[in-house]
Amino acid sequence: MWHFLKGYVIIRAEGLCSARFLKRITNAGIPVADVRKEGDAAILFRMPAKRFYDLRKLRKGLPLRIRIVRRGGLPFRLEKLYKRPVLWIGTCLLFAGIAFLSTRIWFIRIVETKRVDPEEITELLAERGIYPGAYLEGPILITAANDLSAQIHDAAWIGLDREGVLLTVNVVESLPESLQRADRIPSDITAEKDGVITSIQVMRGQANVKIGDSVRKGSVLISGEVVYKDRYIDMAADGVVYAAVQYRVETELPERITEAYETEAAETVRILRVWNYEILRTEPQFEHYRMIGPGAIRSNGLLPVSIETQEAREIAFRERTLSQEEAEEYALASAREQAFAMVPHDASIINTYGTIRTVNGKHVAVVIVTAEEIIGKTEEESRDR
Repeated sequence: MWHFLKGYVIIRAEGLCSARFLKRITNAGIPVADVRKEGDAAILFRMPAKRFYDLRKLRKGLPLRIRIVRRGGLPFRLEKLYKRPVLWIGTCLLFAGIAFLSTRIWFIRIVETKRVDPEEITELLAERGIYPGAYLEGPILITAANDLSAQIHDAAWIGLDREGVLLTVNVVESLPESLQRADRIPSDITAEKDGVITSIQVMRGQANVKIGDSVRKGSVLISGEVVYKDRYIDMAADGVVYAAVQYRVETELPERITEAYETEAAETVRILRVWNYEILRTEPQFEHYRMIGPGAIRSNGLLPVSIETQEAREIAFRERTLSQEEAEEYALASAREQAFAMVPHDASIINTYGTIRTVNGKHVAVVIVTAEEIIGKTEEESRDR
């Protein structure tokens, strides 16, 4: 980094005394780096640009030639910019424009809501001077967030979070009126699906099952009807019930499959980036392909513009006949994938079982996935006594 800031030159010294010449340079206290040999009588090395003219004295009496192969570093780049005023003026204008644009918001992102209309939020923000291109200062976001929370009926809380040119609107919706009255309506907790009870926690009501019981869909797990001092009390049952639920998938063994493979065809894909944002990309002519990367990146070091190259390899498809062993492995993998897709994302996998069976004269793969999950749901009850 220090060499880049001060400027450096790459020197080629050619002659039978190049090694002695290099020793004179180091004895004179001139720092050199990246020394490498070229052929039998030439060396390349890097040194500070401002010490180049000292080499004239040091080469006296030595039969060799020296020349500058390359100049590098900040001083030389600034010199090039000085000779090209359009480029450095344009660069200054670019950074000035970026600095100006970064003081305003240009994008408003509203986190997904179910009952609050995003257009209503956008209109109310615009009434308060918050829109794409607006300049915000002071506590305007805090004031606007409080106003919107009070004005939108279905919003319990609204937060406005600014990150650079992006304004994110976070909305916490209030509970629907029906749910607010739910704790006053008599109800039971019933099973949504078949399973074996693994855990039950009763917050309100009477448990009708215990750990280890097998239940069917629709069975009452926690009843809202409670007997207290020889009289019935109806309440809204509340609690959490976990059960082990099985998901079963059967798949016939395939005789042939279509598989993908790489051909020898390849194309180069170029990606234009400004900073880390992709601006333009060339597309390969293949219908199906796989990208190999990241590839080489070219940048001039002054502007935040770079070109990245990657390789796209063509993907083709062909049919292949499976052996018995391959067909069994393929069918088991397919059935296992389907079974896992049926399991809720918040469930815990307890066990996975897979086997090959003969059903109606056909070989099939059978996979059973057992998962622990919450199976209770609230169901209103009307009781006549």
